[in-house]
Order: sequence, then C-alpha cells, then structure tokens
Amino acid sequence: MTLTSYVREGWASLRSTRVRTGLTTLGIIIGVLSITLVLALGEGAKRTISSQVTGLDTGIILAKPGGIDQRAAMSAYNPFSITTTSTLTERDMKSVDELKQTNAVAPLMFINGSVGFNSKSISAPIIATTPDFVSLLKLKLASGQFVSDTTNRDTVVLGNNAALDLLGNDQVRGQEVLIKGRPHTVIGVLKNTHAPVNAIGVNLDRSVFISLDDGKTFNQGIAQIGQMIIRASDPTSTTETAAAIDKRLLETHQNERDFSIIEGKDAASAASSFYSIIVLITAAVAAVALIVGGIGIMNIMLVSVTERTREIGVRKALGASNSHILGQFLVESLTMTVVGGLIGLIAAYIIAFFIAMVFSFQPALTWEIIAIAMGLAVGVGVIFGLYPAIKASEKDPIEALRRYE
Repeated sequence: MTLTSYVREGWASLRSTRVRTGLTTLGIIIGVLSITLVLALGEGAKRTISSQVTGLDTGIILAKPGGIDQRAAMSAYNPFSITTTSTLTERDMKSVDELKQTNAVAPLMFINGSVGFNSKSISAPIIATTPDFVSLLKLKLASGQFVSDTTNRDTVVLGNNAALDLLGNDQVRGQEVLIKGRPHTVIGVLKNTHAPVNAIGVNLDRSVFISLDDGKTFNQGIAQIGQMIIRASDPTSTTETAAAIDKRLLETHQNERDFSIIEGKDAASAASSFYSIIVLITAAVAAVALIVGGIGIMNIMLVSVTERTREIGVRKALGASNSHILGQFLVESLTMTVVGGLIGLIAAYIIAFFIAMVFSFQPALTWEIIAIAMGLAVGVGVIFGLYPAIKASEKDPIEALRRYE
C-alpha cells in the first residue's frame, strides 16, 4: 500500500467517529497552541530587548545591586526584586558622576505604591530619577517636560499608557494625581515606546516618574537606588570606563563586591538568558498539555483496535501483512496529531496577532518555532500511536475472526 492509501483509509476511519476524534485532537491543539505561544512570546521579548540595546548610544553602562554570585545579570531584568536590598546609594551615584570617563548618570529609585486620580487608582512602577534619564534612554515627550532640578518637588511625568489608564487621555498637564496619597501635578507625558520589555527591565509606558529628591521623601530621606544608567565620555572606551566605575564603586563599598557592572553590549545577552530560562520552564509546563493529548490518542487508538478486531482479521485473511496494519493505525494517529498541530498553529498565530494589536508587543512566530511545535506534535503521534498500532498488527487473524463470529 502507498502512503496515500494509508492516509485515505485513516482519514475515512477517523471521520466515522467525528466527535471522538475531535475531542481527542483537542488535546493536541491545546498543547501545540500553548508551546507555540510560549516560545513566540519569549523570542519576541528577547528581540525587543536586543533591538532596544542596539538603539541606545554606544557607551551605555548599567550598574546594578548584587554581585555576580547573586545572579545580578538576571535580577537586572526584575528590578523590583532588589528594591528592598539595594546596595547602591546616592554617594555611589555622585562618585561615578565625578569620574572623567563618564558624562551622564541617571539613578533609578523604585518606589512601591499606587497612583490615584479622583476615585480611580492604578498600580504602576514609580521611578524616582534625574533629567539625564530621558537622554540616556532616548525617550521623547508627547507633551510637557521631564522632571528636573528646576521643577517643583511634587511634580510627576506619566508614561503614555499610565496616563491613558489613569486619566483617559494623554493631554493631562496640570492635572493632579496622588502618589502614595500625596498630591503631585502632572507636568509631562512620555511618548509611547511600544515596548513592554526593555533594557532596564521596566515597562516605561506604564510607569510614572518623579524627581530623585521627591523619591527620597518616601524613604525617610534616603535614596535607595535600584540601578544606575551611565554614559561613557568616550564611546570607544566603554570597557575601560566600566573598569573605572567598578574600581570606584569598590572603593566606596570597602572592597565588597555587592554590585555588578554591565556594559550595554552585554545587556541583551543577559536579558536573553533570563527570558530563555523563563521560556524553558513555561514551555515544559505547556508540554504537559501535549503529553495529555498523546495519552488521549493512545487511549482512543486502543479502543479503536478493540472495536475493529474483526476488520483486522478480515484484512489479514485477505493478505494484509503486519506492516500494512501497523502502517494504517500509525497513520491514523499521525493524522490526528498533524491536523491538531496545524489548527494549534493557526490559533497561536491569531492570538499572537491580537496580542500585538492590544499590547503593542510583537511575538516572534518564526519558522524554527513552527518546526519545533510541529515536530513535537508528530513525535507525540508516533510515540503514543506506536503501541496501539503494534498491538493491532500482531493480532492473529483466526482468533480475530473467531472472537467476533
């Protein structure tokens, strides 16, 4: 028999039990959909980080709390995990700013709390920083100005999405919002960056920004800095500048390496490692759905073998070999997984499209991801369909016919 004949017979057999086949295939659809989306979202996050780091000026250096033994490279992309144990201080910021190898330093002090307007309140990252923050990250203002040394203490700049969520539009200059219960006047709104993930690990579009002096008032006058963004005076000597910063911070920290220095060129790889681990863990969880789908296929194929014992006996009596029977049942299993895999891929593409539309984040649905998802689906079809197919092929034709006389 040819492969076409196997497929034709397998498809006809599956169509005779449409409801049962559809429910069995649903497990494969969910499994492929889950794995494809997880991989696409992870790859999209890594590409976004990489493009943002590439778009920054050369000579950007990041200083983060926590030494290498504390996996600072990963905690860099989860800044709120280190806000309560930050080892960077305002003194560190000033000492780095005094180096001749640097020409700009922007501290990021993360403050936990809510932002309110009238009766509405949202949970948003509250970042206390300095005017250099905008130029270092190449941010643009949709209206107004950024916080500076000349603005009043109780002023705030909103990320574009934060402004929309809280006040309904981005034309909100002069409005008064509450930050941790204290009134602040909105003096500016950032342009939308369309990047929920970025080089510093914060969704800037949903953040609110206040001055560093203002931020200290929420922490008993102490600047607990979550990270620092630094620009080298000479972009061609970034490595040397990073070494100078490292040396200076070691001096201010009494030779205790409780901080990490990351060059801009290494930031993408650090983020890639972070998201790769998250994606692998999530994909492993999503793979459970595919395994459950495979168990469902094995179950339905075993039932099918039992129901079709007489058919198997008749086919063998007419000359069908064991390989013919095995091929027929294995193709039925593969047909369910391939069809389910294709439907899962289509569903994943549709969901990824809506994610891109709603959240301004582009999942990367690459050919490699499609190949992995379909490869896993085919693998499940072979692994879980092989045992029922072998069991069917080994049936004795005389016993099969005698049992159902």
